[in-house]
Amino acid sequence: MEAEEKGINKKMALSIEPVVSNDIELLTHLGRATFIESYAHLDDPVYFQKHLERNHTLEAIEKEFYTPRNHFFIARVDGQAVGFCKLVSDEHEQHPELNSHRCIELERMYVLKKFQGMHIGHALLGESLNFSARGNFEIIWLGVSIQNKRAIQIYEQWGFVYFDTHLFDLGGQMQTDWMMKRPVKLHGEREYLVHHV
Repeated sequence: MEAEEKGINKKMALSIEPVVSNDIELLTHLGRATFIESYAHLDDPVYFQKHLERNHTLEAIEKEFYTPRNHFFIARVDGQAVGFCKLVSDEHEQHPELNSHRCIELERMYVLKKFQGMHIGHALLGESLNFSARGNFEIIWLGVSIQNKRAIQIYEQWGFVYFDTHLFDLGGQMQTDWMMKRPVKLHGEREYLVHHV
């Protein structure tokens, strides 16, 4: 896949970089802010707050960062952090659609609302596929809220297809997510290129 810079102001430099330890506090704030923007208006506020307190604290993100199978990337526009993604390299998925392949999960991908529509999500997806290809993974999969129509549309544009549902625990309230997957490498695709500063 070749990078398209449509939507990115030519004077604004976009970079996708691995998260380092100095970024953990920034990642915590970014993850919390983007999750609130995406779902606070859709979910029960009591369960939503419980989810934030359990999953979007500095302690929780620090623990995730230092777990070897987790891989975070951060998107910056002119040096400002505007989005991120998290990949989980677990080769032992139990789902019958996945357990015969070397799989990696795209567990999270969010972009601040102010920067949506600028192809930053596409750049994060591209880097996720690059990383997965370098790791010789065969299948990349994800779970996405059935309420998040915008994200589903983007994933479909990138060749992801629905294959099942699973439950997502939002602070004790169980919600149904779509499960989507695609081969890490599709015929004719090339590495996705991002302009790094």
